[in-house]
Amino acid sequence: MLLATYISLFQTAFAQTRTTEGLMFRCPDGYFSWNGDAPTNEWSGAPTESDWYFGEDWASYLADGTTPDGKSGVFPAGFRQFTLTRYSEPPICIKVGDDSNTNDPFTSADKKVEILLESPMENVNLCIHDAKYTGTGNNDVGSVSNCGTGKLYACFTAATYSEDNSGNAVFENFGFYVDCETGCEDMDIDVWIRIRVSEKSWDEGKETTADDLEHWCEAERGTELDDEGEAQLYYTYPSDLLPDEPSQYPFHIQQIFGKNAGHATRPNIWAISAIAVVGLACLFAA
Repeated sequence: MLLATYISLFQTAFAQTRTTEGLMFRCPDGYFSWNGDAPTNEWSGAPTESDWYFGEDWASYLADGTTPDGKSGVFPAGFRQFTLTRYSEPPICIKVGDDSNTNDPFTSADKKVEILLESPMENVNLCIHDAKYTGTGNNDVGSVSNCGTGKLYACFTAATYSEDNSGNAVFENFGFYVDCETGCEDMDIDVWIRIRVSEKSWDEGKETTADDLEHWCEAERGTELDDEGEAQLYYTYPSDLLPDEPSQYPFHIQQIFGKNAGHATRPNIWAISAIAVVGLACLFAA
């Protein structure tokens, strides 16, 4: 019995070596687990769709340290806030799914993984990297990294295949890390991240062309969810929820008809002519 338990643990550890080692190499103090735990945990958890908030006042709740009614935190469009430390030391490291629970709602092994990321600082260039990627090869299926400014989107195929000692197929949960390429080396910055995984696995999603898993991420961009009776797009970033104009302006500029900052008043030609005539009359009279 003990031998069987030991072998099982060894097999599990072997199957997770590549992703876990990649994450621990870059984040030796630990990585975040995006799983079904409560979203208020420090090192694990993710907001379920019932916790997603689509109100335009989410930034006010965040600033006040309060929470929208019926929610367990401030998660605009399902995003969770992280902090990328100065010089990306360490980067933001995340594993998608709970390795100890195959029924975890965010289990990513053998599935598609959609990652949306946004930083309020639009001039910073952030990158999302597959944790297994060493920089020397790209033989795995799907993307290995994606970089950009402002709103960032990435779709990964978590189909890293290996076998245990019995020859059984084992798929790893997906892991990635976020770092800064340019523009934010000398300061900490806030980063909003949201992760979703496909319902179907790679094998199930290759049965017909109509529901080919290869196109899952692209199809989800136009998919809607019901938010308290109102349709909302899954493809929504936190900044998309903010109003285009403030609810109250700190001051009001009143326009005066016929005048503006670039307006110059011309002298009245008739008034000048009248003054000239009067002046000449006085001169000749003298």
